[in-house]
Amino acid sequence: MQVSLLSLLIILLCYGTDVSSAWNWNGTLKTKIQTDNRYTRYVDDARVFGEIWGSFEAFDNNSWLISTDFVSRESLEDGFEGDIYQLYAEKKLANWNSKVKAGRFQRADSLGYYSLDGASWQYKMPEKGLNFEVYGGKPLRQEDVRSVSGDWLYGFELYSLQQLNWKNKVLPIDSWGLRFGFQQFHDEQTSTRLSLGNTIDGHFNQDWLHAYEFSFMSTLETETGVFEELLTSLSIDITEARRVRISYALYEPKLVYPTFKERFYSAYYQGRQDLLSMSFNHDVGSTYSYHAGWKRAARNTEHDIGYGFDMGMQSQYFADWRLSADFDMLEFGKSSSYNLYFSGEYSLNINSLLTLNLAYSLDDSILYAKNKAAGTEIKYRYKVQRHVFLDIASSYIVNSRLNDEYLVGVQLTWYFDNFQPKVKM
Repeated sequence: MQVSLLSLLIILLCYGTDVSSAWNWNGTLKTKIQTDNRYTRYVDDARVFGEIWGSFEAFDNNSWLISTDFVSRESLEDGFEGDIYQLYAEKKLANWNSKVKAGRFQRADSLGYYSLDGASWQYKMPEKGLNFEVYGGKPLRQEDVRSVSGDWLYGFELYSLQQLNWKNKVLPIDSWGLRFGFQQFHDEQTSTRLSLGNTIDGHFNQDWLHAYEFSFMSTLETETGVFEELLTSLSIDITEARRVRISYALYEPKLVYPTFKERFYSAYYQGRQDLLSMSFNHDVGSTYSYHAGWKRAARNTEHDIGYGFDMGMQSQYFADWRLSADFDMLEFGKSSSYNLYFSGEYSLNINSLLTLNLAYSLDDSILYAKNKAAGTEIKYRYKVQRHVFLDIASSYIVNSRLNDEYLVGVQLTWYFDNFQPKVKM
């Protein structure tokens, strides 16, 4: 982290902290040992590493918050590595309805998920439903995600949430949310982005129509005039248990390495694509639901267009069992992808949980020809003590034309101050 930012953090702590106020803290600490080849499977190489992840917050009963997130890793290939993802101080200014943050903190926007060495100021007008934020600093790349690093950036965002409660027989509007943002990024070149988001929802006074929600979000790069992402969806609840959803997305996935399930999902694609989809969801009672949908995907600037179908079900008929099954297919001219996915989650007792995921995939592409893949993932979680959890995960994917993929990991997690467990391996 830059010395100037550390100096600013120390000044804030020295001059802004009231020593008479009581301080508390909470956090999470994870230790993991893992071996896998998901990063290097195309060259049939493996990696073995151990790492420690930490996330901690300290706060008083008045207005101060100090937060840090860090990782340290030791591997056979790269030796010791370490990084600080977050280290910032935050001060609430109650008299001004605002909040100031300085240091290194994380952001997520059209640039991806990254750390920012800088500062932000947030101003709220709760009686008018308005929220305004200004930020700036030096962006740093976050590992394992599609993001950027550059010289510096700055921007602002305006949020508005209005409770209209406008009753209308044709289009009632309960609430209206609006978001507008401006951002300028500087590196070897300068780029400017404008973002706009809009959401409205309402409930109908009809026996055959319950509610709806319409949302729209876009990010425009002004120099090229190209939309970096565009997301819009319309959800209509025919009843409280039946929903129809139509959506369109123009985007590029930010996660470089997909999860086990995404690995067998035909719509997952590393490059830029647009996806038009329609789906129907039905909750049959409190223990069973199913869904079915259609989609159209375009890739490589709409030179490749494909059509697909998906369907699935979820069941929790037995209290200790949670089951789901999904079928997904997509055809691109001479290329095609058919995927079958099954997931089962079983509570062995009050302290342990077992998860089994199975998948089968049949892909036919111009690059790899036909490839059959079958995958298994097993996860086990055990509560050692009230705030200590042990996680064991392993997965293996057999490919007919590509190298096989595997992952084995053991993780021990400590949660402090009743943190809710949210762990992925």
